[in-house]
Amino acid sequence: LLGKTGSGKSATGNTILGRNAFFEDFNPESVTQDCEIKNTRIGSRAVTVIDTPGLFDTLIENLKAEIEKCLKMSAPGPHVFLLVIRLDQRYTDEEKNAVKWVQHNFGEEASRYVFTLFTHADYLKNKTLKDHIEENEDLRQFVISCAGKYHSLENDNRENPSQVTELLEKIDKMVERNEGKYYTRSMYTHVQRKLTFKQITNGLYSNVGKILALIVVLVVGTAL
Repeated sequence: LLGKTGSGKSATGNTILGRNAFFEDFNPESVTQDCEIKNTRIGSRAVTVIDTPGLFDTLIENLKAEIEKCLKMSAPGPHVFLLVIRLDQRYTDEEKNAVKWVQHNFGEEASRYVFTLFTHADYLKNKTLKDHIEENEDLRQFVISCAGKYHSLENDNRENPSQVTELLEKIDKMVERNEGKYYTRSMYTHVQRKLTFKQITNGLYSNVGKILALIVVLVVGTAL
């Protein structure tokens, strides 16, 4: 489960699990500070759900450490990243950048495993989710960036198991398209090494630029 604080990640996890396994709160600050893993059985299948800290209000180094822990917890790896977004709040730049954040930190290949999950579906009332998405160009482009994979949940309506069944069916189709593969820890490690190398390279270029500028100043100063 990925998303910003207040998106309803923990409540969504509880809806999928069918019980109050994750702590829920309306606190504007991230309640989930550490990755938490819970398991259940839905029909004949074993389902593992991992709740994560908020994407944009957790220190990046702490968040990366937690993500690495999540990947260890889900070994050999997660089949899906559920990107949780509220329907009853204004669609913000944070949501808009969420897929980019995932692609940056998990790699372009991670897009194959990202699935948009909208919470507070009751906000739509008589409007369909498809119509709501089509009416909002930014939201439409966001869903396109997730390869059109989306679903909605009403976390206040846990007595309706069909919404979870439908979600799992959609995830099954996505897993089938991915040939049963999952996102592995080695994929993440490879991306992080590339990011580290890029940061080091950028730092070297920056330092070289400063040294050259200093040399020019010294040479000009000497000439004067």
